[in-house]
Amino acid sequence: MTEIKSHQADAFVERPDPKYRTFLFFGPDSGLVSERADILCGKLGVDLSDPFALTRLDADTAAETGRLADEAGTIGMFGGARLVRVSGSTRRNLAGSVKPVLDVPPQDCWIVIEAGDLKKDAALRRMVTRAASGAAIACYPDNEAALSRLIDLELANANLTIEAEAKQLLRSRIGADRRASRNEIAKLALYCHGRQVVRAEDVQKLIGDTSLAAVDDAVDAAISGNMPALEHLLGKLFVSGASPDMVILATLRHFQTMQRVRHYMESNRKSADAALAELRLQLFFSRKAAFVTALGLWQGDSIVRALARLDKAAFETRANPGLGRSLAGTALIAIAVEAARSKRRRAA
Repeated sequence: MTEIKSHQADAFVERPDPKYRTFLFFGPDSGLVSERADILCGKLGVDLSDPFALTRLDADTAAETGRLADEAGTIGMFGGARLVRVSGSTRRNLAGSVKPVLDVPPQDCWIVIEAGDLKKDAALRRMVTRAASGAAIACYPDNEAALSRLIDLELANANLTIEAEAKQLLRSRIGADRRASRNEIAKLALYCHGRQVVRAEDVQKLIGDTSLAAVDDAVDAAISGNMPALEHLLGKLFVSGASPDMVILATLRHFQTMQRVRHYMESNRKSADAALAELRLQLFFSRKAAFVTALGLWQGDSIVRALARLDKAAFETRANPGLGRSLAGTALIAIAVEAARSKRRRAA
């Protein structure tokens, strides 16, 4: 059985074992999934600039019976190693299409699949993990230590350091999506070009500046089922020019934190307050009460559903920026509806 844990994934993709022919990247952080898949693809020895060596499939096409096996078995026009890369989301089960290439691995072709947050018992994840020729690579959001390393590395590449207070503030505003995090750090580095140190006021001004508090309020309203407040805050946010993508990612990151705390509570039989203290999560004081209340409304399965909804909304918002406000609003309203239902069930 081969499943690469999230903390092992960066080392694995830098030196992929050639015995594996099918790689499945999965997790709620779509940016991290794509980034790690990009790195691994660059290490396989395939000429990615050659259209005869690289075949890209969307998930719906790959789900067609026999399509993935046919592509993997195709002989390149000029010989050499080939790569089939599958990305995007689908409601269809890819397990049936992947099974033939796991049962009879191709000799001169690799298959790299990007997926969403698959449960442990998901057929695709279970099948790839159990196959001798398959490796499943987990891609979960950066924890505080990994996020600090990412900030230090990206700023060091720009010959910059960052004050402790500025780093804490920056960590609080990024992290739900690796690619988005890199983009925000790069934007900060460009803003501070010609200086030596990044200060807290730089982060305050540049990263989610004026609308951050309103975004936090909107997230809290959604997860607690406060529909009137949410509708008011969404209108205020979008009128002020807030990025729909930022709203979705802020909500996604909040749910990822809730998932981590909820898992710790259930695994260790701890209260919400005890779990927060032992995990040493840095929540702003004004949001702690709302966070603890939300933990009572959202359980494991409902958190997973919310993460899947938000991950899909983030993908669709990037693909259709003109519909960003509508997509973000719809996702948060759906979350508020589910929270309100949970609240009514608890009160009954």
